[in-house]
Amino acid sequence: MWQEWPIFAIPNDNPKNNETMKRITLALMCMASLALTTACSDKKADKAAEAEGENTEVAAGDVQNADEQETGSQSNGQADAWGDPAKAEVLNLATLYANGDFKPAPAPLFEDTLGGETKGELPSKWDVARGSAEVGEANGHYYITMLGGSTELTPLVGGSKLSLPAKYTMEFEFMFGQEVLYRVNFFDAEGLGIADYNMWPHIAEWNMAKTDDEWMSGNRDNLLELLARNGWNHFAASYDNGNLKLFINGKRIANLPNIKQAAYFVITGDEADGKSHFIRNIRVAGWK
Repeated sequence: MWQEWPIFAIPNDNPKNNETMKRITLALMCMASLALTTACSDKKADKAAEAEGENTEVAAGDVQNADEQETGSQSNGQADAWGDPAKAEVLNLATLYANGDFKPAPAPLFEDTLGGETKGELPSKWDVARGSAEVGEANGHYYITMLGGSTELTPLVGGSKLSLPAKYTMEFEFMFGQEVLYRVNFFDAEGLGIADYNMWPHIAEWNMAKTDDEWMSGNRDNLLELLARNGWNHFAASYDNGNLKLFINGKRIANLPNIKQAAYFVITGDEADGKSHFIRNIRVAGWK
């Protein structure tokens, strides 16, 4: 008698055949177990690879987040470093004069190093036309800080606005902060604006009235190439019978001919917040 099997046909009336059947059955079971084990192993490997991939993505994400946080911290630290007189080194003006294009006139007409001033009080040599200003101090050095909105400062001599001659130089030190605009406006004797110079951290722009009633405009891009981001900087103008030159940190950035003569000037810190607009060492001089 024969018993049908899916693959093999083995007679079952012989003990030897029964033993053979057992062996075949055992072999088939082993093969099935091996196939199942292999499949499980492959599935585990796939899951492990998938998990490793997810972990790699998470790790990459963590690195990216850490980089972004570090970048943000650096940006915040850099932003905080702007406009902080306590962290700034004092400019060496003698070196700036010796190595730069700007040469100050020899006869002082107005000079304010803020010596003798009291911290927290109004600067005594200035008229505050708009906004507010007070004297600040850091590391033994004094400066004027501009407060509250747009602050306008005009130098005073004997209680009156400083009168500019036909040949003069004017200069002051300033410090930048975030979202800062400094403005220097020149006016004639009637108070009409004849020139303005605007300075942001990245660009300087100017509009000047010429003697023929025309206006001259211009700008200097890439100002950060000349500026100290975290320290004091130097602005200067030199006027000689119609010829006006503008300087940043001793470097001439404009040479403008046939400009009308100004009677006085105003320094403005637009949108001053008390943290970003600081000036010091203001000096106006002429030639005898």
